[in-house]
Amino acid sequence: MAKWFGRSKSRADDKAEAEAEHLEPLGVSDDLRLAYGRTGDPKLLRGSMQAAELAVEVYPVDDLRHAAALSSLCMLHRLSWERDRGAPDLIKAVDYGRRAVDKSPPGDPELPRHMSSLATALQEVYDSTEDEESIDEAIALYRGCLDLLPKGTSTLGEQRVGQESNLANSLLRKGRKSRDAATLDEAAEHARAALRDTPEDHPMHAIRLVNLGGVLLGLVQTGRPEHLGAAEDMYARGLRELPAGHPSRAGVEQTLAMIKGLRAQFGI
Repeated sequence: MAKWFGRSKSRADDKAEAEAEHLEPLGVSDDLRLAYGRTGDPKLLRGSMQAAELAVEVYPVDDLRHAAALSSLCMLHRLSWERDRGAPDLIKAVDYGRRAVDKSPPGDPELPRHMSSLATALQEVYDSTEDEESIDEAIALYRGCLDLLPKGTSTLGEQRVGQESNLANSLLRKGRKSRDAATLDEAAEHARAALRDTPEDHPMHAIRLVNLGGVLLGLVQTGRPEHLGAAEDMYARGLRELPAGHPSRAGVEQTLAMIKGLRAQFGI
């Protein structure tokens, strides 16, 4: 799942203006959030929230930064939820995300970012409650992101690849719960697209191998064992690419062991 620790898109046209942005509340919030991503210090996360709250008050509703500040609060409260599992944080994340999408003016280039942030919060709601409306809305938002983002090698193209992966993960959640093969087939389509368009030296390549493996394993679990070999290959390749000490390695190793058991069960 994307944490999106990157900086909000700068609106500055030159170096002096870019430096000035660091002194504005949204720039301060970004800096503190990035520092939290590096250190995990909760004080930095709280400081980032306070600066974003100030930004909501400072920037008028018709300023692109107003929606950006609301979207930042969506992400920040989701990060707080991931850290402490406090239910109010998740409720606030969804509320701020909805407000960011609603207040984003026509032509706002950051709208896909705001939609994705809300979708990720709704996916967290689904993971906690299994509320089907939440995952359906997340899927719709990720689809909307793809509609807005062009294909290609530009920054927007890279964002599109990320949204392909996010959509695949949401469809996997829905399909695994409902055991609906059509939903899982669509998840596999988007997971393959994300992997295809991710260079092998990209830091997300290993995770996208694992993500595709997870979708294929979901298809196996709905009665299609012919995907088991490909699922195992994706997990094995992902494990080889994951650096030592990566938090996902243990889970991938456990899944590979489970796949070996399924192979024995199906005689494959």
